[in-house]
Amino acid sequence: MANEYFTDEVLLEVLKSPEMLRVLRHMHLAKVDYAKNTSRYTEIPLMRVTDYMKRLHSMKLLDIYENTSIKRTSAKLKKSAEVHKHHTYYQITRNGDILLKEVTPENYFRLIGPEVIGSLCHMEAISDFPDMKEKLMEFNLLDQDSKITELGNELLKYGKSKQKVRC
Repeated sequence: MANEYFTDEVLLEVLKSPEMLRVLRHMHLAKVDYAKNTSRYTEIPLMRVTDYMKRLHSMKLLDIYENTSIKRTSAKLKKSAEVHKHHTYYQITRNGDILLKEVTPENYFRLIGPEVIGSLCHMEAISDFPDMKEKLMEFNLLDQDSKITELGNELLKYGKSKQKVRC
């Protein structure tokens, strides 16, 4: 269900990376911010935040903020009323805001598939299907210890309530 703002591939890439999604959500809250400050708020290492911001910019979900100074009215998490720029500041685009609204259980089911999410019901058999386990881990539905993550539980609960998954 690609739309005029971004493709399914872009949505899929963001869904696969919980950290990238956290950075994008932070930018939605902050409106304007730079990598080091984003790293502090999200508790993601600075190098990865920088990479995520560059990648989100290349996907047109973030823009580089062009003004010479930053006012607190545009940067919601700034402590002082106005500062001059000393970093590369980014701001979320309309596409980024719209993508965040598309991070829904429906889109997880559409892009991953109900059979993959439904496999969380049968954890004892998951080790027999390494491809399935890898896909669940790729989307952060299983952790490194093969335990269902909070997101995995949420999607499973949603799938059961909408009868997309049978356990």
